[in-house]
Amino acid sequence: MGYIRHNKKWFSGAIGICCFCLLVFALGGCSTLRRKFTRKKKQDSEESQRFIPVLEPVDYPEKTQSPLEKYKRHYSLWRVWDRDLLQAIDNDDSDKRQKYLLGQAVEQLEEMGQLLNDTKRSELILLITKLRKLEDQYNKPVAMRNTFSIKKTIERNSRDIRNGFAPDPAWLSSK
Repeated sequence: MGYIRHNKKWFSGAIGICCFCLLVFALGGCSTLRRKFTRKKKQDSEESQRFIPVLEPVDYPEKTQSPLEKYKRHYSLWRVWDRDLLQAIDNDDSDKRQKYLLGQAVEQLEEMGQLLNDTKRSELILLITKLRKLEDQYNKPVAMRNTFSIKKTIERNSRDIRNGFAPDPAWLSSK
């Protein structure tokens, strides 16, 4: 029995020494602990600071758009702002957002008006003034404002613009 106890003590001591040696070698590695955990300086700092000049700059010609393309772009932007405005009214968004959307829609309509001939421009100006009157409605308190009436006015105005001002080269001015 003494022989088995002696072997157990020796075996547990040997395991303890092996674990201690593994721990020392794992932490020590090839270099000291201090050098192992210190931050190294970047070696690319000189290369990143060098200036590489542009030898021959390229001048690109300005992109030219026909009046019809400009009108189509403003018309499509107006449709987006108009749709967003109607959704904002349905969702009961803040007054600030609704005013902003209304202002953007009016701005696109004014840009469209600059590209139209005189007769179509005067028709569009009448529709723009109706929208400008709605901006005055937003200056009133919410309790004094008729949201249903505002929405119906915008829908009617939108329908008139879609039906009467879809992109058509015949309506554009010859400027």
